Amino acid sequence: MLILLAWTSGAEASSDALMDAIVACATEPTFPLPGVSVEDRARLLDGEVVRMIDRKPGNEPSAAVGMAVLRAPREALWVSVQDMHAQVDPSLTEFIVEHLEGDRALWYGYFDLPRPIKDRQWVVDSTNNHRMAARTSDACWEHSWRLVPDGLERIRDTVTSTQPRGITPDHLDRAIYTPVNQGSWFMAPIDGERVFVAYHATSVVGGLIPDWLVTQLAMSRLEELMRSLEKRALTWAPSHYRTGHEPVFGGDGNVVAPFSNTSP
Repeated sequence: MLILLAWTSGAEASSDALMDAIVACATEPTFPLPGVSVEDRARLLDGEVVRMIDRKPGNEPSAAVGMAVLRAPREALWVSVQDMHAQVDPSLTEFIVEHLEGDRALWYGYFDLPRPIKDRQWVVDSTNNHRMAARTSDACWEHSWRLVPDGLERIRDTVTSTQPRGITPDHLDRAIYTPVNQGSWFMAPIDGERVFVAYHATSVVGGLIPDWLVTQLAMSRLEELMRSLEKRALTWAPSHYRTGHEPVFGGDGNVVAPFSNTSP
């Protein structure tokens, strides 16, 4: 009985800590997450990736949402999605086009699709939600991005002169510019070993591909997205983000300290 009581108390503590993390991530978010049920919280604590569609009113496109409890330090998870060298999705080519004030930046993305479907591209203005970090005493960090309507014109000179990551003016001319691309990453520590991570993304790719199909495709990739993120945080980030690397800013606007030789 004593063993059972101790296990129950630990389970309740974990559930309470997860709920605290979810509530922190609901404090003035740029893109609010949908509600998380008791059943979904139990699945998260069991190590599952919870996927859902955040349906919007009227004709507003729906968002694909993935949530997980990952076993890696938040700083390593954060670097694994924010570092300019990170490869979040092997089918995507991404790079920073321009650093804006503070920790804002313009990112270019190119999605190579199987023929005869035309490739897609976008430019987003990305930033961190300092207000959320301050209001929650750093309990949750949010990184968000929004499409820049005139993005191609803002990056054409850079692409023409430097061809970053092999992207040329020809790529800009032949790929379709997505009409909607926005979303957020949320990261909130639960305890010393686990972090609540959520991904909220809305995409409309234009052309003949219907919005519902894009959402379903995004949903199908969420499991792999979370698992690969956890792996990068445990293996790639600690050895990559070291002293001398260009700084990565945390959700509070401060630079994430480079990892040492003793980092996990």
